[in-house]
Amino acid sequence: MIELYCRHRLKKGDILDEYKHLADYACHRLDHCRYGEEKTPCKNCPTHCYAPKERDDIREVMRWVGPRMILYSPKDAIIHVWHKVKSWLQSLSFRTGVIVLLCCIPFYILSFAQMLLPISAAAKGVLWTVLFGLAKTCQYGGLTILGVEGYNRLKSWIKRKKG
Repeated sequence: MIELYCRHRLKKGDILDEYKHLADYACHRLDHCRYGEEKTPCKNCPTHCYAPKERDDIREVMRWVGPRMILYSPKDAIIHVWHKVKSWLQSLSFRTGVIVLLCCIPFYILSFAQMLLPISAAAKGVLWTVLFGLAKTCQYGGLTILGVEGYNRLKSWIKRKKG
């Protein structure tokens, strides 16, 4: 990313020494990070291990490269957005997860009930695809919000109500 910044933003063919130092510094920090493979992006990290000057420099680079990531590294950009959405969903409350999960029930019912409507088969297919897709989106979104702990909590609550 630093190479892209130097090549396109600064219009330099090679990485400048200042930015070469920044790249080495970032690699050194990543290699010695206490969180290892479970590391979050640096701006979300509870421990700020970058020196103030390097933090400002890397922030400037990332601010410029971030929006252009989809052009130069689409896979990394999609993974980054996926992790951002997933962490946002997991930050929501247990109650929100249950509500979103319960929203999938009417969509499942509607996706099959619409088959009784007197409309063409093509319209039924489109309606089924949309409604079933919404049901699955609510289901997976709700499970993502709940997480494993919330899912086990909900499962034990249902067992208590039955027994």
